[in-house]
Amino acid sequence: MNYTKRRFDWFGFIIGLISLYAGYLVLWYPLGSLSTIAAIFGVYVILRGIYQLWFGSQMTRFLGVRSGWTVFSSIVDILIGVLFIAHLNFGVMVFIYMFAIWFLIDAIFQLTTSRLYHFFGKKYYIAIVILAILNLIFALILLFNPILAGGVIIFFLAFFFITTGIVEIIEAF
Repeated sequence: MNYTKRRFDWFGFIIGLISLYAGYLVLWYPLGSLSTIAAIFGVYVILRGIYQLWFGSQMTRFLGVRSGWTVFSSIVDILIGVLFIAHLNFGVMVFIYMFAIWFLIDAIFQLTTSRLYHFFGKKYYIAIVILAILNLIFALILLFNPILAGGVIIFFLAFFFITTGIVEIIEAF
């Protein structure tokens, strides 16, 4: 076999170090991390609202179709984005509850679709149902304990950054 010698990937190495540092920052400054997430989400929603306004004007211009719903939706998006940025604590709480509700919806979906796993065997079906019930309990705990939900979000974010950093550094060599 013919192997070519790879050169050291400085860019991947630097991205890996930055990711490791971001994971460190997320763990050491959890409230700041949640506030940053809320601010980034607020900026995203504002930009999405501006884009929707532009898209609505293009629909009117080229298709002759006016959409009051597009304008209404974009104005709501912009207002929500401004609210997230102007009141970061509110943004953090909404983000935490969105996360908990996402887990709750996912757990309910797992329970409702668990009957489909019955075809793979009774033990498999029972395991899926038990795990779905545990997910439902965890989702309810997150919903009624926002501090725990915030901690879970921080853990997931830090885990993502740290594992990404490690993978990037390994791939650099």
